[in-house]
Amino acid sequence: MKLHVRKKLLNLAVRFLNRLLPDPRPTYPQTQLLEQVYQKLFQTYRIEAYCGRFDDVPRQTLEHLRDRHFLNILELSRKALIYLADTDRYYRQWLGLFLLLTHDVLNEYAECLTFEEACRQINGQWDYGLDERIFEHFFAGHRREAQEIVLCNYLHNLVTINLNRGEKRNEHPLSRS
Repeated sequence: MKLHVRKKLLNLAVRFLNRLLPDPRPTYPQTQLLEQVYQKLFQTYRIEAYCGRFDDVPRQTLEHLRDRHFLNILELSRKALIYLADTDRYYRQWLGLFLLLTHDVLNEYAECLTFEEACRQINGQWDYGLDERIFEHFFAGHRREAQEIVLCNYLHNLVTINLNRGEKRNEHPLSRS
């Protein structure tokens, strides 16, 4: 019950703040990089909505989405971070440091990731059981992909999909959202 009330209050506050903050345009290299990351996150979110992940309605666009809680969190964090970093050089330095450290930490994580740890992490947090015999053959030649499965399951695959395939961006059903 306590968790439910906290989530409701958080969702309400995030929704209010998201509507209150203006949509910034990134100016500096740090905020432009951050904007690129968020655009990839939003692309993935649109695909998930289209596939029916939210509200259990397939082929849904973001305009008709009822469950917008996580989308509001993404939008608010994007607006706040870009606004703060574009208007204050100290925040901008910290954002740049965050981006560099994220890169370093992920590289270190990939180097240290063992087959056993990857199996433990995947089986401990995702909804499917992992056939370790098959994964062992995969892991040896595809450590980066194994790291992606550990960290975000299948979502990274959605980021790397080329939705255009010769079509103009605005002709694709997901681009309307």
